[in-house]
Amino acid sequence: MHKKVLTEVDLYTGEISMPKGFEIDRDKIRNDIIESYVKQNRVNTNPQAYAFDDYVVPFSQPLQWLQDYVRDHWRVEYDRTLVQKNMHGNVMHPKEKSWTRGQVDPVDLRNSPDYTLIYGVDVKEGSSECIIEYDDNRRKNRTWHLPIKDNHFIMFPATNKYSFSPNTSTGLNIILTINYEYI
Repeated sequence: MHKKVLTEVDLYTGEISMPKGFEIDRDKIRNDIIESYVKQNRVNTNPQAYAFDDYVVPFSQPLQWLQDYVRDHWRVEYDRTLVQKNMHGNVMHPKEKSWTRGQVDPVDLRNSPDYTLIYGVDVKEGSSECIIEYDDNRRKNRTWHLPIKDNHFIMFPATNKYSFSPNTSTGLNIILTINYEYI
């Protein structure tokens, strides 16, 4: 008997652990996302769009270091290169949850991302989860729940739909999403 895996849903998680003295300034990333939120600098201004609650994240050195870390570790570990396609930040108020959404445009697969990365910029401990939907052959509509943590990432295929559970804390949760294609 021989086994051949035809498809798989890969899921990557981890902490961003930079060398001492080169830690990522998450305060800068958080403040940039909150500034976009306050100024209503949205990715999409259509209130009917899923991206209406997504906010522009401007370039910064800490953000570049985060992207370099993920890209370089991916290249070393899996011998592929990640290329950023787009990104956005979310500000989740207490009791607020997100829509279930995907990052792939079904009518433009060629220009859609391959992977979605969720990064906890400023998330209160135990206050929210990333819920990833997947199918397991006949067993459809399965979900995998992963806690969103400060300075940790969750990366999965962009074809999977996902959502954020309600923020159970009394403060804001700040989450960064980066979409990649791989080459």
